[in-house]
Amino acid sequence: MHNFNRSLVRYALIVLLGFISTFAKAATRTDSLINFDWKFMIGDVPAAKEKTFADSKWQQVNLPHDGSIAGGFDTVSGTRQNGFRPRHIGWYRKNLFVPASAKGKVITLEFEGVYRAAEVWVNGKYLGKHLNGYTGFTYDVTQHVMAGGSNTIAVRYDNTYKQSSRWYTGEGIYRNVWIHINNALHVAENGTYVTTPFIGNDKAKISVQTEVVNQADTNVLATLRTVIISPEGKEVTSMVSVVPLGAHQTYNYQQNTTISNPVIWDITSPKLYHLKTYVSAGDQLRDVHDSRFGIRTIEFTPEQGFLLNGRKVFLNGVNIHHDLGPLGAAAFDKGFKRRLLGLQKMGVNAVRLAHNPYTKAVLDMCDELGILVFNEAFDKWSSEYYGPGEDFKQHWQPDLAWFVKRDRSHPSVIIWSVGNEVAVKQEYKDTAFVVQLNKMVDIVHRLDPSRKVTSGLYPSRDEDSPAPMAFHMDVMSDNYMTRFYKRDRARFPQLIYLASEMTTDNGGENFFNYDHSYACGQFYWGGTDYIGESFKWPSKGWNGLIDWCDHWKPITYYIKSLYTQEPMVKIAVFDASASESRVWNDVFMNTIKMSDSWNWKAGQKLTLYTFTTSDEIELFVNDRSVGVKYLKDFPKRKISWELNYEPGTIKAVARKDGKTIATDVATTAGKAEKIILTTDSAHFKANGLDLAYVTVTVVDSKGTVVKDATNDIKFKVSGEATIAGVANNDRMSDEHFVADHRRVNDGRCLLVLRSTRKSGKVRIKASATGLKSQTLTLTAN
Repeated sequence: MHNFNRSLVRYALIVLLGFISTFAKAATRTDSLINFDWKFMIGDVPAAKEKTFADSKWQQVNLPHDGSIAGGFDTVSGTRQNGFRPRHIGWYRKNLFVPASAKGKVITLEFEGVYRAAEVWVNGKYLGKHLNGYTGFTYDVTQHVMAGGSNTIAVRYDNTYKQSSRWYTGEGIYRNVWIHINNALHVAENGTYVTTPFIGNDKAKISVQTEVVNQADTNVLATLRTVIISPEGKEVTSMVSVVPLGAHQTYNYQQNTTISNPVIWDITSPKLYHLKTYVSAGDQLRDVHDSRFGIRTIEFTPEQGFLLNGRKVFLNGVNIHHDLGPLGAAAFDKGFKRRLLGLQKMGVNAVRLAHNPYTKAVLDMCDELGILVFNEAFDKWSSEYYGPGEDFKQHWQPDLAWFVKRDRSHPSVIIWSVGNEVAVKQEYKDTAFVVQLNKMVDIVHRLDPSRKVTSGLYPSRDEDSPAPMAFHMDVMSDNYMTRFYKRDRARFPQLIYLASEMTTDNGGENFFNYDHSYACGQFYWGGTDYIGESFKWPSKGWNGLIDWCDHWKPITYYIKSLYTQEPMVKIAVFDASASESRVWNDVFMNTIKMSDSWNWKAGQKLTLYTFTTSDEIELFVNDRSVGVKYLKDFPKRKISWELNYEPGTIKAVARKDGKTIATDVATTAGKAEKIILTTDSAHFKANGLDLAYVTVTVVDSKGTVVKDATNDIKFKVSGEATIAGVANNDRMSDEHFVADHRRVNDGRCLLVLRSTRKSGKVRIKASATGLKSQTLTLTAN
């Protein structure tokens, strides 16, 4: 009986704690995603701002949504900069029910990103216009919404400005939208900032700044309790501060504590602490806010480059743009996670988020995955972000401040960039840009003194010295100028060198063009294919190391052999007919095409490369050895072979210390016979936001990929998913990104599905004339 009573008491306590927790959430903030059931229309419809406007005939869409990615290409409104996608004015509308419990509270709408020049109305009341399509914005709608009733949100965007960014921007509400319901006393937006001013073996000092706002008409005695929870989920310390706040006053709390035996965040072990913030007025809990941080040190030095937790880490980086291939700019978490995981598998430990603020989920993912971030606010210091007639100098300060405050607690962020090639050829001649740079550096240092600031330099300069701006940034990041490092270092020993852009010339051989011992690292341009910034029609985008379906190219494996020590070998055939050279933005670029096909003309003389992390390679053609070659004899780690083609099988055997560590085989394909479907998500979430990527491969009777297949694959999808996009790796293709069919290229194409908000099965049937079809069943729950 005694044990029974104890169990009863324990059960009662659990129920009581659960009730208290539920009550605390109800009594504090609610943050709700409102991505679903929007109405969308292309074209300017000024009357759509009115609450009574009839939108029943408009298209229903869910966010994130790119208003430009569907349909055909456009050589009139579209340009090579945006991949010849159309540019529109468009409208969104949504009926939003606000619960009666929100009455008397502070209600805000947060837009993570609308491209571009977004204007917002609630119930016909104009809230304002936000020009920069890459920065988020929030409106206080407390006085404009009816709690306990239906409300209408209307959003107009204008993406018709042709000078808006030098790459594909997408358009419309392409990121998340939230409604936040807070008490008058709450943590401000982007209001927490965590630094670790000292880290030792047995303890770490933690400094926490928390911005709390009192939007009430009365004074309050505000208690801030900050709890730090370890990566294992245990409370390690807490701090309490009490401050009287006047009506409509904001206060920045400063709290400091020490943690014993800290768990260090690192690229090899990205452990995150949780910060739980409780705000009370007297004995009433008014807000609970969650955030995360990591305990780590970063340092940049002229002697060693970049140091993470006291050791040199060479930044094996790439640049990326924000589109997700066939999904356009629509910012799906799953799409970015897939992309980052693929880059990490290639050996990438750092990404440059070029050249604009990214959706905040990307920073969260980099924290979780252990990927370092070169975080960039702007490209040119021009009107490209703000539109015609808008002076950059009138707008950059609030956008830069927002950017730094939003991202400054992320351990993955190691450096801030305030620009890229800001004035093209004038950079190295005109010291006026130094004045602007100094203003920007000062603001960043004031908001975040824990990190360095840079700006990517255009590849045009005097032979004798870098541009004047180089001497006014904390770290000199430059594009395509590593050939000057040795000479500059002898003259300017205080400079710190970071290659913010590197070409993939000859597949990325520039890796060997400079001394890594003192350089911080490098960022290849670009990590993946992306839409826009094409050379000319019919190209729709830029050539990267991985295609925009996130499928690897043969050259991807070469970078992997440079960026990792993982056992590997890859055979690649040099295709001279598809390679090209050009000068672009004062940079010579030699793009070489490689293939992993083993279907060529009988007797054709071929140049092959094998990429490996081993000591030696033995090559076999139809089980006949054609020789052994050693990596040490090839300074740029590309083992080359010359041989005459014969059909059958070619195999590379990689050995280290005499032991086989990896093999790669390529086989001559026969006639295309059937379709194979594979997916990275046999189960995906029925939340309306998750994606399943289905790779479609055409193979012969033995399962060998038919690289020269061009079959048009027809998709029939039933169940709880819709087609979000289709693509292949052909940047010259005029096919639509949103369709129920796609031609294969290099034997493959991609189908991307978006879940609905209902659980159930998803059935995909892929068929094509002359091929055996295949079906695949997924589960959404």
